[in-house]
Amino acid sequence: MPPSDSVPQGRALRRIRALSRPLAVLLSIALGLFVISAAEIVVVLFFHRLGSPHDWVSFNEWGLELAIGGDFGPHPNPALIPLDSLAAGQRFIVAGLAILCATCEFILLLQLRGLFALYSRGIVFAAGNVARMKKFGVWLALTGIVANVSDHLFERALHAPVMGFANAPMEIVYGAMIYVIAYVMELAREADLERKEFV
Repeated sequence: MPPSDSVPQGRALRRIRALSRPLAVLLSIALGLFVISAAEIVVVLFFHRLGSPHDWVSFNEWGLELAIGGDFGPHPNPALIPLDSLAAGQRFIVAGLAILCATCEFILLLQLRGLFALYSRGIVFAAGNVARMKKFGVWLALTGIVANVSDHLFERALHAPVMGFANAPMEIVYGAMIYVIAYVMELAREADLERKEFV
């Protein structure tokens, strides 16, 4: 009998594992970078008027953005708001929205990282893969909605424009598509298990 590596299925599995390992590592690094988001939120909450006059805050489709020590000239982009001009209530609103967006993005990446971690171990069509894909689809749609709502709340609370609104409808469509694909995979897996049990 030929070794498993010579079988097409074995070769495909090896390729999946080889491609998935670096992606799992990159996603782990991305998750670690959320510490920076936490630091940004602390700056927003505890920034004092005695600090640099060149610290700015803005909000875009990805969440909170800080520009520390940036000099944007006498007429900066109106979406850039000086940190020292924010009242305490506004700071807490900005921090709350930033935490909300960052939490959704963190969970979204966590599901994707979990999926590639399974692939890197050679687990491809198990129940865990389907569950991760379903959760990723749900969180992708939810993240788009939360980001879009946060953009509008930021705009109303600070009376300032945002850098860009999240495209919630497209993220909902993509999330729904991924969820349906995972559901079809689940049905195919169940049918395959039933066939094996019958045989």
